[in-house]
Parts: sequence; structure tokens; C-alpha cells
Amino acid sequence: MSISNRQGARKQAYLVTGNQPTFAQYAGRLIQDLILVASLRLTAIINTIGLLACVIFLISCAQENTPLQPALGCEHVSLDDVLPGITTKEKSYRREQQRNDKKLVPGQKVSDFSLVDLAGEEVSLFDVLQEKKTVLIDFWASWCGPCVASFPTLKELRANYGQDGFEVVAISIDRTHEEWAEGSEKYEIPWVNLGELESWDGDIATMYGVHFIPKSYLIDSEGCILQKDLPVDQLEKVLISEFEGEVGSEAPPEADG
Repeated sequence: MSISNRQGARKQAYLVTGNQPTFAQYAGRLIQDLILVASLRLTAIINTIGLLACVIFLISCAQENTPLQPALGCEHVSLDDVLPGITTKEKSYRREQQRNDKKLVPGQKVSDFSLVDLAGEEVSLFDVLQEKKTVLIDFWASWCGPCVASFPTLKELRANYGQDGFEVVAISIDRTHEEWAEGSEKYEIPWVNLGELESWDGDIATMYGVHFIPKSYLIDSEGCILQKDLPVDQLEKVLISEFEGEVGSEAPPEADG
């Protein structure tokens, strides 16, 4: 082989061997880039899964902690507001009250009960129903602002439709006879005014699902629930429809001759 040929072969070999480190470095950088991209994508996936898990957890907590609300946005005082540190016994009462509240819906018949009024006379709900066509059972307490705020309208409704057969049967869940008597005198309660006086834990309050007040049931003469937890303005519309609607539907008497 001539000298020029040997020099050309060495030059070609040098070029070949000189390219090998550059290719390895390129391949290494490519692998590093692929690993980085995969790592970023994996991190994004993990973060997304974690975020979704947090959202699901918060939604489930919100659903568990949402108290039952009265119909049509009626203002009320919740048992949880009055008993923030409730005992195991009180928690048991609350669960039973909420179950009973769900059972007592329009179309269901309420249970009879007997309680004493301020004079100490025992009064039965069904005895009242024998004389009245429509009765509002209204649970209240002297310390309940939304309860007493509804009294002026209730007085007007009773005055307007009492002769047609409308009556209010109020049940106080005050703790003492003094609180009940003072509240009744202060607000000049004119309707059937009974007292259980065992706060939220009374048998009748539990039976009627009282876990907030005012708690009310509008029932007919048979004890069947017509509406429940109506704000007084909605109650007024129902009574107008029931009593004035009936009057308007009657045919006028025929003239003699």
C-alpha cells in the first residue's frame, strides 16, 4: 500500500472513531429527555388524581354535614345550633327525630297526643280535630325568634278563618313552666297553647320529628297532613285557597218567585 493510501485510511478511521462519542452523547441526552418528559407526565397524573380525591372527599363531607332544611326556605333554629356539644343520648334523639321527620309527609296521618295547657287542663289533639276542619300544629319556644316573629300573621289568619274551622295548636318545647308562661303572656297567645317542656327530648317532639323550630304540620279533621313547614305567607295562600275558594265556588241562592 502506498503512503498516500495509508494516510487516507488513517484519516477515514479517525473520522469514524471521532463520531462515536458524539452519537453516544446525543443518545444519552435523548434518553434523559424522554425520562424527564415521562416523569413530568407521571407527576401531573399523580397530582390530578390527588386533586380529584380531595374534591370527592370535600363533597362527601359537605353532604354529610348538611342539615335538613324546612320547606320553602323557612327561617328556623336548628337543634345543632342550640346543642353544639350534644351528648350520645341527644345524638340518638336527633337521629330518631330526623327519621320521623322524613316519614311525616303530606298524605300521612299524624298520631294523637295529649298535653296540658297553662291552666293544667289536658287537651287531646284529636278532640280539637272533632271541632275544627283545619289545624296547624306548631312547635315553638319562648327563646325562638323566628317562632314569635310568625305570631302576628298567625293571629290574623286565626281571626280571619277561625269561624270557618281553622285553629292553631301550639306546643312549647321550653325547659320550664316559667319560661313557657312568661313567653305566652308576653306574646299574648290566643290559640290552643300546650307545653311539653322537655326541650328537644320530649316524646311528642321526637315523634313529630322536631329537630328545628318553628316546626309545623297543617292537618285536616282526620289528622292527615296537608302541608308541612310552611312559612306564614305560604300558609296564608293555602288557607285562602281552601276557605275563600270554597266560598267562591258555591252557587248563589236562587231568588224566590
